[in-house]
Amino acid sequence: MNQSAINSFIVQVEPKQLLLTPLWPMRFEQVQQCKLWFAQSSIKIGTLSYGADRVELGLSFANEAFTFCYEDYSESFWVTADSSGSAMLLSELAKEFSTLRIG
Repeated sequence: MNQSAINSFIVQVEPKQLLLTPLWPMRFEQVQQCKLWFAQSSIKIGTLSYGADRVELGLSFANEAFTFCYEDYSESFWVTADSSGSAMLLSELAKEFSTLRIG
């Protein structure tokens, strides 16, 4: 893959989460830099935590809490709604994720 290529997500809205599929596969090291992905969006970032095979990043959108997750073994990305209020905003959040540009 060309190093200057920009990646993005295909977003699927589920009842309490968003399922995210990147256009191109990403390495775990790239995902550990995920705070940078939200710099130009209306999504505010919170605490980043990661272990051997998983990354979690707290997010805030329209004053509601969400958790961005990545699991390395399955190469799965998803966002969970942390409350019933945040679940009601998943469609709006999906629009934000579909416009993210990941370099």
